[in-house]
Amino acid sequence: MTLSGCNAICLGGPCHGVLAHVDQDIGILDVPVPRGRPDEPERRAGYRITRERVRYWGQAEPYIALHWAGPP
Repeated sequence: MTLSGCNAICLGGPCHGVLAHVDQDIGILDVPVPRGRPDEPERRAGYRITRERVRYWGQAEPYIALHWAGPP
């Protein structure tokens, strides 16, 4: 497993670069959008699970690429 148990990375959209954990092969994953301020309401964005893999320096295993599925 990779950094902090995460095996996927969000690409594009409001969660670009956020690491996540995926236990399924297909579908849409709801990812919490990082808050700019503590008083901002919680939002989530949908990310499509793909077969694409992204290598990151210093990590033995590539991350699953999660592509933004549209507006939050």
